Amino acid sequence: MADDTEEQRNTIQRLSSLFVNREDCYCIQLQRGYTRVEQPLTDYVLLQHLKGEVTVGSYQLDKDSRVKWLCFDIDPERLEDAKATAERILAVLLETEQGSEGNETPRVWPNCIVLEASRYPDPSYHIWVLFLLPVKAKVARWLGLRVLEVANVSPKTVEVFPKQEEITADRPFGNFVKLPFGKHQTAQKWSRMLDFGTFEPLPLEELESKHGLSFSEKDTAKLEGMETKRNVQVTFELPKNFKTLSDSEEEKAVRFLCKYWREGARNQLEMYFLGLCIKKGVSFESAKRVISEVANRTKDSEKQARLDLVAYHYRNRANVSLKGSSGIREIIQEMLMQ
Repeated sequence: MADDTEEQRNTIQRLSSLFVNREDCYCIQLQRGYTRVEQPLTDYVLLQHLKGEVTVGSYQLDKDSRVKWLCFDIDPERLEDAKATAERILAVLLETEQGSEGNETPRVWPNCIVLEASRYPDPSYHIWVLFLLPVKAKVARWLGLRVLEVANVSPKTVEVFPKQEEITADRPFGNFVKLPFGKHQTAQKWSRMLDFGTFEPLPLEELESKHGLSFSEKDTAKLEGMETKRNVQVTFELPKNFKTLSDSEEEKAVRFLCKYWREGARNQLEMYFLGLCIKKGVSFESAKRVISEVANRTKDSEKQARLDLVAYHYRNRANVSLKGSSGIREIIQEMLMQ
């Protein structure tokens, strides 16, 4: 590394100390997927990562099943509004409390958190919570799931890393996550560190201010003694006001649904459409007109059952599936694969 600048060496050192927990192996991103490299993760490899020549995934759990960080993977393909979800998680992590002089101070020091756009400017985010000393993966996962619970975010839509609590004979390598500040080889877009408030890129020099979160021995013992968190309780807040769509908006919805209104997919497509309508505050009358017109144009023999489902969804909207646009995307993807 004789030709490297001092700035590059400092960045490599910070990247390694904050994010690399296992140095005997790593992954390389290919055009599709990753491949494991069972060789040391050296400074030279990290330099290649920063230059975009390779893209490195770092294994999170060390051989003692401890981790240096907790990561929330917020993917726009699984969410209707990835940025809003990231903001909700950050709000929990940076929650403030009144100081003795009336000033608000963060409960989690901001310099322990890194907000990253993994393929900027796409709304695909990683939120990293850094630890001063490695903690048991069980502790990190419990904290991650608890944050999602407080933020009212389902782990089905936001992945929490670590995904497993310990290294096993069947899974001796555990989880890996793509390291920040590299280039996404498939999307050909760079990772960027973002400002918590504006979501605008920050210079890489800001990494110098980041450090790990520390726990007292008492808190560590308490966390390690807690039972594994299996469930995350989330609730859905219904819109207060429902609006009627314009004629052009209803026509646009009808045309879209007709395109995919096929036998074997119609029931799910309708349910996901109704879930989306309820989430977005679309009135019962508009949703019913859309489904009625779709049934007419596709000559659906089960039109009345379709209309009954509209009434059921709106009558029981607090207790039915509200998967929405993510479910619609799944159906379209399945059709394309077929």
